Amino acid sequence: MDKGRLEGKIAFITGASSGIGEAIALRFLAEGACVVGCGRRVKVSLVHKRFFYVSADVSSYGSAKKAIEAAVSEFGALDIVINSAGLTVEGGLENTETDDFNHLFQVNVGGVFNVCKAAAPFLRARKGAAIINIASDLGIKPIRERIAYCPSKAALIMLTRCIALELAPDVRANCILPGLVETPMIQHRFEKAADPEALRVSMANLYPLKRVGKVEDMASAALYLASDESSFMTGAELPICGGRLI
Repeated sequence: MDKGRLEGKIAFITGASSGIGEAIALRFLAEGACVVGCGRRVKVSLVHKRFFYVSADVSSYGSAKKAIEAAVSEFGALDIVINSAGLTVEGGLENTETDDFNHLFQVNVGGVFNVCKAAAPFLRARKGAAIINIASDLGIKPIRERIAYCPSKAALIMLTRCIALELAPDVRANCILPGLVETPMIQHRFEKAADPEALRVSMANLYPLKRVGKVEDMASAALYLASDESSFMTGAELPICGGRLI
């Protein structure tokens, strides 16, 4: 039987309790990795002999550090970090509260900083270590009523570049720019709509490929960036957004 593409690797994944993070965890497990999932939920439904879960609020450095240390304690090392946890806040300049703006940055940018800072010494000790941050196409091409979210993802893109520069040549750091992805949150929006199919079509029409993304699309991109197949790639953004950035 052929070995998986991540055989023997240990991955730490924030936001692993649902959506993109959960899909990445499942794909990595299928490819032979040991996975530590991290999220604010106390428990998750994913059960696997190579899966371990730790509850943490990564917007706190102390909490992020304890989570990373728990991962290393469980599996003995750390090869891959996926930062998938994040928040969104809808609203424009005049109707977004300052506290909401600041909190979103603390999670979407500060949380990634905290996890990467805590993980860096362990990643440096491993050959071929990688960091993958889940940013967004909205960090490049904004839309209305996302005055906090779009700048937070733009900041995450630059943070990824800075981390790549600082940790090279020991650790690679790249980010994925998803478009609209059919996560449980988006599925719930479809279900609440007066005409779910019309909403789906209108969303799909935002993209040249004429469909909404799937969590599996993001998991495939993360697998590539985590594997040795991308060994000459760092500080880059990988748009998985149906051509919206053309």
